Amino acid sequence: MDEVKKGEPIIIVEGEIDCLTLMEIGLNNVVSVPGGAPIKVADGKVSASEDKKFAFVWNAREIIEAAPYVVIATDQDIPGQALAEELARRIGKDKCRLAKFTGKDLNEVFLNASDDFMVDDPSQVLKDIIDGATPYPIAGLSDPSVYEDRLNDMFAKGVGRGFSTGYASVDSIYTVVPGQMTVVTGYPSSGKSNFVDQVMVNLAKAEDWKFAVCSFENAPEIHISRLMEIYMNKRFFEGKNRMSQDEKAQAFKWVKDHFLFIDTNGEEPSTMDSILERSRVAVKRMGARGLVIDPYNYIDLNKDASETQAISDMLTRVQKFCKANDCHTWFVAHPSKITRSGVEQPRPDGMSISGSMAWWAKTDVGVTVHRGQDKDVQIAVWKCRHRWVGAQGETVLQFNPTAGTYTETMDAF
Repeated sequence: MDEVKKGEPIIIVEGEIDCLTLMEIGLNNVVSVPGGAPIKVADGKVSASEDKKFAFVWNAREIIEAAPYVVIATDQDIPGQALAEELARRIGKDKCRLAKFTGKDLNEVFLNASDDFMVDDPSQVLKDIIDGATPYPIAGLSDPSVYEDRLNDMFAKGVGRGFSTGYASVDSIYTVVPGQMTVVTGYPSSGKSNFVDQVMVNLAKAEDWKFAVCSFENAPEIHISRLMEIYMNKRFFEGKNRMSQDEKAQAFKWVKDHFLFIDTNGEEPSTMDSILERSRVAVKRMGARGLVIDPYNYIDLNKDASETQAISDMLTRVQKFCKANDCHTWFVAHPSKITRSGVEQPRPDGMSISGSMAWWAKTDVGVTVHRGQDKDVQIAVWKCRHRWVGAQGETVLQFNPTAGTYTETMDAF
């Protein structure tokens, strides 16, 4: 990056030989990726276990942000395209252009240009490829050919499922898909925040996901202790089954490796734009794949619009963030009214959330966490936009108040 002229477009290639090739034909501001393409790729995307290897993007953020645009010209094989996707996710797809070509890499295209393209000047072939780079595909108006590769992959493999919540009974009605939003509702003290925390810990353990957490009702140190308890399945504070000093250190390191906390102490405004901007930093810095906003009613809404319109606009911005950054967002929202007391309260759904019908209309998945008369907690899906993600239905988990964890019951099967 020390060869890059700040403020001019940047070309990112995969290997050093590709970088040297472009430099030899007279192109400037060309860089290669340290270590080449990722080793672990699943379903055309970089495995979350490779996230730490992308620290170079964060380290070069000032130069990247100063560039008017970035051309990504990685190899055309599966690892190379997964690399392109992850680079664009962290840099920002709105800043990126994608170079497509026939051949494994740019050096191979250059060496074979005379035979394949019947040209006297192979360098012009590469220059045309870079000049012909098109805006990176994001949600919006696109030619169907942009999605041809993904369409062919779906035809061959099927859509599949989202990532597991860690519970087979819950997975039958709800899985977690990057780029989507889940609205979680339930009465106070029903366990909805604990459920989201549990799903995050399960995803971090199983898939090495990283998360940005905006929790208005818990100070970061309290939330960290709660995640440590779920991770160790032991108490943080004094009492039965308390974690040891070594276990505390182990749990804290694990939370530190997987979570960033969006401070809500008043130094930054509690607007959705501010939250999403800091969440984008979490994507760039540690490759965050999940965002939690808990709960919505602390967010400063647009005072120039009605509450209904302000909530609708807010959810639209969250949806755009999810798609542009390939992140899953959990949005916790309280019901508007509690009409009955105790365990006789009717189970709320998306229509019960205060302010706007948009809670139902704009979410991809809607989940209610509802506590019954005993330790059983109902997990009910009242909306699922795509049938391959899950389905409307309900299951039961058992809550362990000692460590704040959930387990499956035999009644769930």
